[in-house]
Amino acid sequence: MHPIEPEELMAYLDGELLPLRAVEAADHLQHCRECQTVAADLESVSRRLLDWQIEEPRIAVPMAEPAPSVWKRRMPWIAGLAAACLLLTVSVTHTYRMARIAPLVAVDQVTESAPPAPGPQPLAPVVIRTAQITLTTSDFAKSRSALDDILRRHGGHIGTLTIGSPADAGQTLQATLRIPAAQLDAAIAEIRHIGRVETEQQGGEEVTRQMVDLDARLANARNTEQRLSDILLHSAGKVADVLAVEKEIDRVRGEIESMAAERKNLSDRVDFATLDVRINEEYKARLAVASQSTLGRLRNAAVEGYRNAINGLTGVAMWVLAYGPILLLWTALLFFPIRYAWRKLR
Repeated sequence: MHPIEPEELMAYLDGELLPLRAVEAADHLQHCRECQTVAADLESVSRRLLDWQIEEPRIAVPMAEPAPSVWKRRMPWIAGLAAACLLLTVSVTHTYRMARIAPLVAVDQVTESAPPAPGPQPLAPVVIRTAQITLTTSDFAKSRSALDDILRRHGGHIGTLTIGSPADAGQTLQATLRIPAAQLDAAIAEIRHIGRVETEQQGGEEVTRQMVDLDARLANARNTEQRLSDILLHSAGKVADVLAVEKEIDRVRGEIESMAAERKNLSDRVDFATLDVRINEEYKARLAVASQSTLGRLRNAAVEGYRNAINGLTGVAMWVLAYGPILLLWTALLFFPIRYAWRKLR
């Protein structure tokens, strides 16, 4: 599948294609050998058609016969135009088919006759490395200092760091470290000596294809931006065409900035491995001695009882104020009927 149709290719060669479409056609012709062959054949056919001249037929008309009709006089011209159109159609079709078949034939001939050429050297794999390790230590402060020294020696830095000190448990340290990928194994080996290793895990994600794809897309986008800039520099067309080219340049530059940022982020993740470290302190329960005296505890109990009593009285008063009026109203309405019914029953 080609993004440029043969009709658009003919219009591009005649200079009748729109500027944006002409840029795409020029970009495609630089990389597609098949379309280059078709374009060369089209130019050759155009030159042959320009050089081709049809001679006027010489018809001897006897003096006695009447003059030929208009249709008979135009028959040679109509036949010549029909032959020219047929020749052009056959030539373009044959050229297009040969251009599609020629690469396959050339590949078959090279495969059969020529020795196999050495292929491109394989790229070194690009891997994002990650690791997790959990330790238990009896000296938390010493482990914290040792972790900082290891990080400093291997040229890493701290991504995030969280230290917890609960009252009924040992201290904990949760850190995300960024260490150069080449120093990751050595750093993990030193961290293991900080305490007892509970769990350890390592992983890797290969991003070679993503890196190659980003590099290729960046190169194509920069080439497109350069060609658009050249068109804008030498353009002498309408204002609408100039504005359209400038809008296309802005779009391409936005794509370049986005891909460059993605490329930088990917490179940082490859250059610096991510190491998640968790250090737990061994918990030793301590005997707690009561700090409050008996008098203080009694005083607190009395204050709490007084507070509860006040809260209870306040609650009762609020209930009476909220529901007292409606109770009085219903009592007044139902008092006489209930009294009358009670007397009847007695």
